[in-house]
Amino acid sequence: MVNLIQMVHDHWVDILNPMGFVVGCYLDRKNDEKHITFQNKSSLFKRELRPSEEVIWK
Repeated sequence: MVNLIQMVHDHWVDILNPMGFVVGCYLDRKNDEKHITFQNKSSLFKRELRPSEEVIWK
């Protein structure tokens, strides 16, 4: 147990940097989903989609 705590203490930058990247990617995707649902409901962006088009905002 003490060995694990010492390892985390010595390498906290190496642990938190990838974790921050993963959390940032997750939050970015959630934010994109929120913008897409708003954009699809908004009358400002309302128009007929082309047959090959799925969503307007990417």
